[in-house]
Amino acid sequence: MNKKSETALEWFFYGEEFELWKLHTKEDYIFFFGMLAFAVIAMVLAIRIYNAQRNQEKAKERVCRRLSRLAKKPHNLFREVTLKLPEGEQKFDAVLMDKSGIYLVKVFGRGLKVFGIPDGDTWRIEDKEHKEEVPNPLIDLRKGVAGIQQILEEKGIKRLKVQPLVVFADNFSTPELYLGYGSNSTTYQELKTWYQKQSAVKDVQYDFERVSSIIKNEVVK
Repeated sequence: MNKKSETALEWFFYGEEFELWKLHTKEDYIFFFGMLAFAVIAMVLAIRIYNAQRNQEKAKERVCRRLSRLAKKPHNLFREVTLKLPEGEQKFDAVLMDKSGIYLVKVFGRGLKVFGIPDGDTWRIEDKEHKEEVPNPLIDLRKGVAGIQQILEEKGIKRLKVQPLVVFADNFSTPELYLGYGSNSTTYQELKTWYQKQSAVKDVQYDFERVSSIIKNEVVK
């Protein structure tokens, strides 16, 4: 590579002042525009890969992987699970059991702004491309909480923490949540901080093996 080509490369990567008259030879122009074409192709491929990851299924996979890494032993993570509850079968994106209790998880794969209140009927999810009204996920999750608590209490297990967890996992950027206090919601990007606050106990708070067995018996196979 000659000196003029090196100058062109420095401009391309570092934003230095650049004038086309510094490219004197045919090789200089081929090299420079070749690098430019390479950058454009790389950007297009990166955008396609990124968009392929921006969907509901990939979002659930990301959230489950992160929860599995965050949860210390002992823990069980049920993915895409349906449980037999007193009011009927109910499906969850994930159910996490850790030393602090049980989390019933709902994941949203898109949405950069989320509006609503914990007790509202619907929440509004927005991004640059669309706006959508969705049923408040806490309504179903709370039914699940009540159902699991009823099953456990019938077996003599009381005061075990069972709570909803709603995760907004758009990978475009960190979603902004306008949901008020008590929404049991967080973003994928802030999930670690949220989870560490909720699970900040040193010892297992219940008979983990027994409760695990009870929950596994309620799984619809």
